[in-house]
Amino acid sequence: MLNALLIFLTLMAFGIVHSLLASHEAKQIAQRLLGRNVATATYRLVFNVLALATILPALYLVFRLPDRELYRFSAPWDSIALGLQVLAALGLLYSVYQMDAWFFLGLRQLGEPPQLGLRYSIDSTSTPQLVTNGLHRFVRHPLYTTSLIVLYLASPMSLNWLAFAVSCNVYFFIGSIFEERKLVHEFGDAYRLYQQRIPRLVPRPWRLFTTR
Repeated sequence: MLNALLIFLTLMAFGIVHSLLASHEAKQIAQRLLGRNVATATYRLVFNVLALATILPALYLVFRLPDRELYRFSAPWDSIALGLQVLAALGLLYSVYQMDAWFFLGLRQLGEPPQLGLRYSIDSTSTPQLVTNGLHRFVRHPLYTTSLIVLYLASPMSLNWLAFAVSCNVYFFIGSIFEERKLVHEFGDAYRLYQQRIPRLVPRPWRLFTTR
């Protein structure tokens, strides 16, 4: 259990750093240090690189600390779980595509500096238009939901991996709260209405065939 706690604390440290870097205050500091144009063009890319660097310690602990298997799916459930993981991974990639993959990675901002008519500000959290189609019809954060499906359907499931999955679950929920505050600021009543209609992370099965 000590190893699981260490993984949890390490991932929470990642979450704190990630949230601080995503804050308006951090972006304003970057603008003061680098200038508005340079900061806007580079911040998202640097943010992603730092996010990757800060999550690596948690992943290192997952695979290097002593571990024990909790359970594994037997046939045919193992194949079903794997199939669902593959579908979720494809859904994850599709969600990134919907959000504009180049924007998500920070490369579009880098290639289109603000003085040349960039559509984004340093505080932009999404595409210029609110995305509500595709998987966004069922959950407000399909990127998080599909990631959790991949994490929780792992087989065999070990204690370290479960600790990592639960930690991600906690971070995704808390992080989505702060993210949505920025989305409300960015899209106003359109996002508030979207919040009222669509659940945060868990789809409502009875709406799967009725949501338009």
